[in-house]
Amino acid sequence: MSSSETPQILLTGAFGYIGGTILSYLISSDSPVLSASTITCLVRGPDRAAKLTETYGSRVRIILYKDLDDVEAATAAAAQHDLVINTTNGFHTPSAVALIKGLAQRKASTGRDVWYIQTSGTSNLSDRPVTGLWKEPEGREFDDVKDDVYGYEKSREENDHKYFQRTTELTVVDTSLEYGVKTVVIMSGLIFGRGKGLFNKDSIQIPDVVRAALKRKRTAVPGHGKGVWDHVHVEDLAELYVLLARQIVEKGGEGVPTGKKGIIFSGNGRHAWEEVAQRVADAAYAEGAIAQKEVEHLELSEAAKIFLGGQGGEEFVELALASNSRTVASVAKNLGWKPTRGEEAWKATFKEAVKAELEKL
Repeated sequence: MSSSETPQILLTGAFGYIGGTILSYLISSDSPVLSASTITCLVRGPDRAAKLTETYGSRVRIILYKDLDDVEAATAAAAQHDLVINTTNGFHTPSAVALIKGLAQRKASTGRDVWYIQTSGTSNLSDRPVTGLWKEPEGREFDDVKDDVYGYEKSREENDHKYFQRTTELTVVDTSLEYGVKTVVIMSGLIFGRGKGLFNKDSIQIPDVVRAALKRKRTAVPGHGKGVWDHVHVEDLAELYVLLARQIVEKGGEGVPTGKKGIIFSGNGRHAWEEVAQRVADAAYAEGAIAQKEVEHLELSEAAKIFLGGQGGEEFVELALASNSRTVASVAKNLGWKPTRGEEAWKATFKEAVKAELEKL
């Protein structure tokens, strides 16, 4: 992308937890290129469009579509842009493919490189320590520079079983290679902290554990709770997305891996799942919302009923709230990503999450 051309950037999920935070960071970026760019948001409903316009004015352009299944509108929108940042449902394959096909049309019409950033998660790499249906060596880490993450995920799909988010991610990579679209997948672990967007300011896992605790008057963890995951603050994560966007629009993506090597991580700390439950218990107890601090260990069948909105079943709960998934964000660090919200922010987020849920009640 030449410096004389203003890049056309499309963001999906602007009203979501991750997307809303990314939008606020794109708008406030000190990058000369990004500050001169209008950010197009693909959104549902005129009420949402009005809210974006009211808040951000001419910095945003709105394209309306029905929903994720409106793939024709998604393709048409992407065909007008050079970079698409997709933060909607990471499990929805057709919408992701539609955006990539639209970018391919843009490339054909302009002759320039086009870029796609997909939002995914490290449950794609998780073992299954409760059921024992998939085991990994003790303490295994995945490094996005040293390891063939794409090859590992392909192997899991073939030798373990298909997992919807992993299936979407692999389809994104394969489709982008087929259509000549430069693609980066950002695979995050547990994302915490209050979002900076206009609507959804809550993450998934910690608020879900809080809601279950407040309802049951006791905290719980699926299985033994010894599984270890990475975590990252949503604002640090947004800064990584903006860093990639800057690298793409200012330097043509210099140093940014794509395709099969373009699956990168964002972890900035680690936790055991029992720690999450215990910190929720301590925060809820301090607020007088529960009567005991002890953490209950649940069978997967019971945990599937009370966590993650009761969606996804036992397998999903095991992968997302009981497993091991350790990653090393070498690519991001090599590109200059410097997350600043570490252990202090991690500890504080539990009190914040409990108070937020109590206010809702």
